[in-house]
Amino acid sequence: MFSIEGCESMKVRLPIEWNRPALTSLGVRLDTSPEAFGMLRDSTQVRDDAAELKRRMTDDGYLMIRGLLDPVAVCDARLRVVDSLASRGLLDPAFAPAERVAVPGVRVSKFGFEGEDRRFGEVRQLVRSARAMNFFDDFLASPARAFDYIWMRLMAPGQASAPHCDVVYMGRGTHNFFTAWIPLTKVSLADGPLMVLEGSHLIERLRTEYANMDVDKDGNWRRLKYRHGWIFRGGDYSRNPRRTSGEFGLRWLTAEFEPGDVVIFTPYTLHGSLDNHSRRFRISLDARYQRAIEPIDERWIGEQPIGHSRAE
Repeated sequence: MFSIEGCESMKVRLPIEWNRPALTSLGVRLDTSPEAFGMLRDSTQVRDDAAELKRRMTDDGYLMIRGLLDPVAVCDARLRVVDSLASRGLLDPAFAPAERVAVPGVRVSKFGFEGEDRRFGEVRQLVRSARAMNFFDDFLASPARAFDYIWMRLMAPGQASAPHCDVVYMGRGTHNFFTAWIPLTKVSLADGPLMVLEGSHLIERLRTEYANMDVDKDGNWRRLKYRHGWIFRGGDYSRNPRRTSGEFGLRWLTAEFEPGDVVIFTPYTLHGSLDNHSRRFRISLDARYQRAIEPIDERWIGEQPIGHSRAE
């Protein structure tokens, strides 16, 4: 196992401003005017105030908390994943593996996604660490449970995630679950960070129409025409983030991130990502948490979760 710079000491970054360069998602240039684009609200200073965090989640549909997870544990998880990328020949051998420079044109998958599938023990330990579980125990005011399935996002240069809500993929249990987007690397704007559509969790039409879909009953088995002129399978709301923002008159929000930072959001919050314009893999993971006493989606639990492959 090789070492990666900065594992011993990682500073938590405060939100930054930028000169609003040309930013794209799915190849679409975004409107970065203040009316259409902005920074995620920082909730780090109130991380121990459960009542205020719940109020912000209700109002904003997300929480961004800097340094919530142990950066050393994040580093351990990153080491394991980068080692896997290198062993699979996905990293350019002209560079040190720590730099995560992708072989030109390489993809882990079409969407930069793969399941953790119990290959990365350090990733699983991070998701179920005391810091993570204690936070969700307090936030949910009840013992929390993490989904057994962990979603890895290994975004190669040129890749991005389309706007979508998580409930269409995992809505067969309680809808009172939350996604934790956890970057395992530093993420600059050039690396294609997460974007959240401000206030989208409050749009009733989304809840009663698009977000009422189950992709294994609807999206994966027949063609669906979503908004903005694209016809495709799956649970994406759109393939045009700029038109999505304009449709609702809401801003896309993002930030730059350090290892240990986390963004948590509701299953009804529309989110996606900027394009990865770097030469590096952007490595992050999605974990889901809910109250242990509430019903859970059977597709994402157990030693070998069935996922979408055998779901009906």
